[in-house]
Amino acid sequence: MQIDPSGTSSLLYFDRLRDCSGLAHALSTRNGTPGEPGGLDLAWSPGDDPEPVRRRIASAAGDLGVDPRAVCCALQVHGSTTACIDELPAEDPQAPCRVWGQCDALVTGRPGITLLIRVADCVPLVLYDPVQRVVAAVHAGWKGTLAGIAAAAVERMGERYGCRPADVLAGIGPSIGPCCFEVGDDVAELFRAGFDGAGRCMMMNCRAVTIDLPEANRLQLVGSGVSPGNIEVAGICTCCRSDVFFSHRGEQGKTGRFGLFASLRA
Repeated sequence: MQIDPSGTSSLLYFDRLRDCSGLAHALSTRNGTPGEPGGLDLAWSPGDDPEPVRRRIASAAGDLGVDPRAVCCALQVHGSTTACIDELPAEDPQAPCRVWGQCDALVTGRPGITLLIRVADCVPLVLYDPVQRVVAAVHAGWKGTLAGIAAAAVERMGERYGCRPADVLAGIGPSIGPCCFEVGDDVAELFRAGFDGAGRCMMMNCRAVTIDLPEANRLQLVGSGVSPGNIEVAGICTCCRSDVFFSHRGEQGKTGRFGLFASLRA
């Protein structure tokens, strides 16, 4: 995955997954349609005006070539709950797209349903099984990473759809990197005590402990049986590149959300 040097591209793609004919996927940037206030900000919570975000989702869906009426998101809660979507939730005029409910990973084996995860420093992951034709979109902040959301998604793909971890292709998207994700002693201790492989994704700079969340999720996928050679890591820090991506830490909490879109092609 590479950022367009001009900084004007609205969608980015994982190099290996882009070659998969059965998968449509993209990560949006903060660059939207010219003249559209807010760029491609996909931030939305119940009670917010859905129309601006609905237009932005439709714009991204159009560029990706998927039906904007079949986009489904979750109310993300930084946990380890996964949801399998075999039928689209009902449309809600008060929401910018179809909303499943509270969870942090969406999985489907039905072509045409587009999964949407929204982030601003948390790790977005796409998991694709080209054998069973199943796709998952995962939201992994530090709490979800610690709770094992990536491993839970791989496990759910196997339980529900018969996916073998060795067949799964994975993309770990732009997120806050170890260069910028400094944590306090409380979070550091939680990782030391509760995350297998903490020593390989934690380090110390001159000020504080830092955590490499993309590496933590890569280790979690490998521990679940996904081949290391099947995992692509974007290696882009959203905090460093807040000119391209929304970043909660880089913008002191006053920011929007960019999205990971993933859909099976018919």
